[in-house]
Amino acid sequence: MKKNFVIISSFLFLCLGISYSAMSQINKVFGVEVVPNTVEGIPIRSVVILLEKEGKEYLADSLEMEAFYNAFKLRPGGVFRQISADLALTVFLEQKEIKQAGYKVYTSEITGPVVLVVRASFDEEGEAFQPQSSKKEISFPTILETERSKLTLILNGAIGFYHDQNAFFSKGPEFTQGNPVATNPAVRGGRFWGETFLEPGIGGITQIKNSRFYTYGAASFLVSARNTTDIYSEGAAAFVTVERLYGGLLLPQLGKNNNLNIDVSAGRQFFQLNDGFLFSRFSGSANAGERGSLYLNSRTAYQMTVWGKANWKKFNFSAYYLEPQELFKDRQSDTRFLGGGVTYNDNKNLDLGFHYITINSSKSSYTTPNGRIPMEGLQTLNPKLWISNIAGKGIFLKSEYAFQRHSTANMVSNAWYMGVGLTKPSWKFSPIFYYRYAFMKGDNPATGRFERFDVLQSGGLGNWVQGINFKKIIGDGNLITHRIEVKGYLAKNMDLSLDYFFLKADSFSNLGSLAPIADLKSKDYGHEVTGTYRYFWKNYLFLSVISWSSPGDAISSSFDSNVYDWMTFQASTFMFF
Repeated sequence: MKKNFVIISSFLFLCLGISYSAMSQINKVFGVEVVPNTVEGIPIRSVVILLEKEGKEYLADSLEMEAFYNAFKLRPGGVFRQISADLALTVFLEQKEIKQAGYKVYTSEITGPVVLVVRASFDEEGEAFQPQSSKKEISFPTILETERSKLTLILNGAIGFYHDQNAFFSKGPEFTQGNPVATNPAVRGGRFWGETFLEPGIGGITQIKNSRFYTYGAASFLVSARNTTDIYSEGAAAFVTVERLYGGLLLPQLGKNNNLNIDVSAGRQFFQLNDGFLFSRFSGSANAGERGSLYLNSRTAYQMTVWGKANWKKFNFSAYYLEPQELFKDRQSDTRFLGGGVTYNDNKNLDLGFHYITINSSKSSYTTPNGRIPMEGLQTLNPKLWISNIAGKGIFLKSEYAFQRHSTANMVSNAWYMGVGLTKPSWKFSPIFYYRYAFMKGDNPATGRFERFDVLQSGGLGNWVQGINFKKIIGDGNLITHRIEVKGYLAKNMDLSLDYFFLKADSFSNLGSLAPIADLKSKDYGHEVTGTYRYFWKNYLFLSVISWSSPGDAISSSFDSNVYDWMTFQASTFMFF
């Protein structure tokens, strides 16, 4: 155990040493600056507008914010699309009083909502207006850009190398029994392999004639590959298929006061609800087996997403239909989700929401002590409360609740989390300290109803992957976790975090999980410590993860022979154009 802590500590100190010289570049307010393409489809947590006039920079007031929203068409609670933001910036620059403007995107979490920061400078008094050139200098990957349209190439890719030691706590065949992907599951010892992917495509947005309406869309295909055996599957693999293929219609500035904005889209696109507690962008598609992208997780678009969004003042309304992309064509569960909700975001401290989701259709079912219950008919009610910078002290609170019932079966369950954190931007490395308690109910076989929580499409590294190793064997149903995180922003484009998870079961009855742990003798799953390092440079991202997992009695007592600590070492480099 001591040796594994030393390895992770050495990793953290190495990252600190690399980044120390860049400390002067830290952004102490917004988080780490990210490549905009990496957060496509992620919710916008807040919008910050910094205005410069007469050599001084200040935060926009409420009237200036509203004027900006009317010109820029991006609001808190909306969804970030880079091509829409780029065109909005072009339109914004057409205003006579604006001299220069640009935007950057920040996030405090790897897969969490983003902060959009816009900086604009005004012409000085008496300074002659200099109109923006209609012939902009076009650079790769942009093909065409005017005040009415933008057309751009999409070129994303990555390469990564991975080493797992004692994957599945050395019990791969037992934990993966019945899994068609597991043609050579890992046992005691190491597995080392590489993965890569390339996604070329095209995307665009254009104004419809002389109206205020815009149409947009994107199309891409993705080729992924693995060079040798990973922790599940034997040998090399390569796979090519369509990734993005969607179109949409943007209807801004509707209504008597021009404060209603509508956005409707359909096709293969990204989707995420809040920070991924129930629906994560990174759970939209399968990547294992023949797709050769187990750890790069290259495919994230849902097979079909029909998504309608409306913004009115500080309220956002949404309705959505989701069909995840499954792995095998001949084994489709045809699970489809239908949902909708409303959120309120004051762009200061308060972010409230309520969503209703139902499994509209599915061939799959839940295993219960009394037989099987169809997934179709499950209903989830999901209120949310997030508060930031409480009392101006940097304290923040995040909480969601999910109540589940079934329309045709005797099934009731719930899950919730409460997270409390503290940001200290005035300290060295601008640290964030965070504690989260999360509860996902397990089944009590003594009752007549089934009570195990269904996590739907939960996920996302840094948020709802509750232990990057443990996630592969215990999922999220029948689970209680304590999470402690310490994070530092080493530079404006670099962060480092250390997460500790203590995981236990809510119930000894664990039907619905993997076979070896379906009937628990202990509730103690174990502990996991994860170090994560991100470095963004221009259009590239380097991501490194080291995670150590120690099995508890719930794991060790399920086997007659020894289980061993599980270590994973991951290093990936991504490009985004």
